[in-house]
Amino acid sequence: MARKKKEDTPAPGSPAWMATFSDLMNLLLCFFVLLFSMSSVDQGKAEALIQSLANTFSIFDSGGSSFGEGNMISNGADQLSELDEYFSTMGQTDDGDIEQNVTEDENGGDSEDNTGAQPTITPTPMPTMTPDQAIYEENKGQSLIIYDEVIDITNKYNLGDYVEVGIDADHYEYITIEIKGHLLFAPGEAELVKEAEPIISKIGDVLKQYTDYKVEVIGHTDSLPQYDAPYYNNDVLSFWRARTVALYLVETKNLDRQNVEFTGKGEREPVADNDTEEGRKMNRRVEIRLYNKKNSGD
Repeated sequence: MARKKKEDTPAPGSPAWMATFSDLMNLLLCFFVLLFSMSSVDQGKAEALIQSLANTFSIFDSGGSSFGEGNMISNGADQLSELDEYFSTMGQTDDGDIEQNVTEDENGGDSEDNTGAQPTITPTPMPTMTPDQAIYEENKGQSLIIYDEVIDITNKYNLGDYVEVGIDADHYEYITIEIKGHLLFAPGEAELVKEAEPIISKIGDVLKQYTDYKVEVIGHTDSLPQYDAPYYNNDVLSFWRARTVALYLVETKNLDRQNVEFTGKGEREPVADNDTEEGRKMNRRVEIRLYNKKNSGD
């Protein structure tokens, strides 16, 4: 029996014709790239092509989408003919002006994506205050400064055990320096005890630092009645006690007499319960009001 002839084994690697075919494809690609780079788009032909496609096809099977005004594409009418106009007018306002896209640059300033006129920036209006609110804020600012200063001075003079510094929390027209009355006067009397003079003297040094500021001295008592002359009731007693402190400040510490006023309020403004001895002791007090500059005029 004749032996079958053995077929030749193919050479390893790609066939020889593959190299020739690859070179041909590269040449065709370069040719079309060259043609594309030399060509220019005819706007009229492009619009005609879009119009032709628009008359032939209906796009989007479902969902209503439209560009601007017009029929919905999903209703069978399309707007391919309006694509050119739509993309040409993107970014314009109703009046035809180009909207400016203002962004912040790396240095924190503003930069614009579009060249041209600077955008008009309308500042945010600040809330306006009524005249009463403006007066309140001015009083508050002045009185808080005085309050902090008087606190520092009384601490420097070691008056913390004898006086209490407060502020007019309703209108901020003044700060208060309250002196415990039992340290100043004997029961039923309006003359300063000897031990009280150093306290009043240091308070006078505090007030001397506020030249031309209004000072009002107010006397307060407890509710125990007064019968003996010359102080027949608590109103009279509180008035004379306030007068004694005011005259001491004027005559000894040289405060301007025209800036110092005094009055007595008796038992009408208690700060504690008059039913206990401790409460009555707290109610027997002298209050000095130092008005801020705004409220120190005539």
